Amino acid sequence: MTAFLWAVVILMAAALLAEVVAFVGISVVGMRAARRAAEISEQLKRAVEPTVQLANELKQTLQPRLETITNECQQIAELVSTRTDTVGAVLDDTSRRAERVRLRLLEGVQSVNGQPGRPGIYREIAEPIKTAGHVMRGLKIALWILRRVA
Repeated sequence: MTAFLWAVVILMAAALLAEVVAFVGISVVGMRAARRAAEISEQLKRAVEPTVQLANELKQTLQPRLETITNECQQIAELVSTRTDTVGAVLDDTSRRAERVRLRLLEGVQSVNGQPGRPGIYREIAEPIKTAGHVMRGLKIALWILRRVA
């Protein structure tokens, strides 16, 4: 029986020794992996460093320009707003004047006493021309229909 116990003890010692060797191997592999990871990290850092420096330089270079562009855009927006308001006022004034001219043309001119003078230019000239235009358009349509039918 002692031989059996000795065999068990020797086998257990061999298993323990194999386990220790395995742990040493795992730790060696882990250390190599960590060293390789550090090397790769350093290479990446060296490769990326110029790009980061360039980005920082661009940021420093563009920052004043961005502020200038922002200020100029605000000034332009103010000018456009002012000019839009001016154009709106001009349009209102022009429409008011056009309405006055239209009324003068349609209704004619009144004398100082409030009595009607001659009829408006629109009624004398523009209405006959407009009517003639309608007649011409009707003739064109009729000729077109005749061409299609014939």
